[in-house]
Parts: sequence; structure tokens; C-alpha cells
Amino acid sequence: MGGSRGLSALKVAGLLALCLIAGIVGSLMTSHFGKSQYTLSYADFISIMLTAVSLLITVLAVFLAVVGFVGWTSIEQKAHLKTEEYLQDGFREGGALDEMLNMRVTEALKAKTQEMMFEGVSPIGSEDDGAEGEGQS
Repeated sequence: MGGSRGLSALKVAGLLALCLIAGIVGSLMTSHFGKSQYTLSYADFISIMLTAVSLLITVLAVFLAVVGFVGWTSIEQKAHLKTEEYLQDGFREGGALDEMLNMRVTEALKAKTQEMMFEGVSPIGSEDDGAEGEGQS
């Protein structure tokens, strides 16, 4: 844990050193090329700032789109693998899907057997009851 803390401190120090070097190089270039006679109006300043902000937002949007696409592809691959694994394990002998399928097939066979056994057979006494009612009237 102490090693990673030292590494992050080293990264921060490196970033600060890089910023300091960039500032020194910028100031040397400005002093070397002389002062600029151009004055920046408020409208020009706002225009430059809005352009910079829109450029940053565009770069951020492209970055998020790439990260989102990579993330979505990763999620899709994991879901596909988990589905295959579940189906393979489920349909193995004694698996949850195998038991469910066997139960459904057994129920369907019982229902079809009952239907075939009693096809065309009417309940006892249904015709007799109707005949007795007609004879007594």
C-alpha cells in the first residue's frame, strides 16, 4: 500500500514539474519574440473561450462514446457467455432446465393420454336421465 502511495506522489510531482517547465518555456518564448502589439477585445476573448470550451466538450463526448462502446461490447460478451453457460448446465442430466422440460413433457403426455382414453366416451346416465324426463311428461 505504501508503494502505490509513493508512486502516486511521484506522478503528482512529475506533473507539477512538467507544468513548471511548460511555464518557463512559454515565458522565455514571449520574452524572446518581444511583446505583441495586438490588443484583445472582450468579444475576441469570449469567442476564444467558447471555442476552447466547445472543443473540450467535443473531446470529452468522443472519449465517452469510445468508453461506452467498449463497455457495451464487454457487457454484451459477458452476457452471451453467461447465457451459454446457463443453458449448457441447465440442460445437462438433472439440471434445472432439464427437470423443468421433463415436468412439462410429462404433464403434456398425461393430458394427451387422458384425452385419448376418454375420447368419444360420455358419462354414465346422461342419456338415461334425459329419457326418463321425457317419458314422465
